[in-house]
Amino acid sequence: MPDINPTDLLGFLIQDVARLMSRTFEQQRGELSITRSQARLLAYISLNEGAKQSEIAALMDVQKITLTKMTDDLEKKNLVERRADPADRRVRKLYMTEQAKPVLDGIWQRLLDVSAIALSPVPKARRKQLLVDLMSIRKHLLQTILLTTEQENKVRS
Repeated sequence: MPDINPTDLLGFLIQDVARLMSRTFEQQRGELSITRSQARLLAYISLNEGAKQSEIAALMDVQKITLTKMTDDLEKKNLVERRADPADRRVRKLYMTEQAKPVLDGIWQRLLDVSAIALSPVPKARRKQLLVDLMSIRKHLLQTILLTTEQENKVRS
């Protein structure tokens, strides 16, 4: 095995930064009335309103049963609603309620605060470029995953 320091690896570093940002998110003052996991789900629903539960689970990289439980909890708080898909009554699509909007505003504000904390050691002139580079990496990895999945599906057919 090559002589590698895991903290020098991009994936390890990004995962560790994400973990620390999650902890920082939880430590911020102010009540959100929902858990960090529920906040994450609400954010994903807001960005993909009308998506199927299974699609949101895939985007969040969580098991369908986990997403179902989190959705149940948000539905009990009247923040999310499930609606039948007109094309397939077995399918449920997820939507935010009006009551979710102020909660979501609180989530976005807290994420802005956490981002400001996380980016504070990076010189202001380099912050935008860092975000642009991370978005490029994200886009490239998504394309790679889609291409690989497409090739795997062709092999199975």
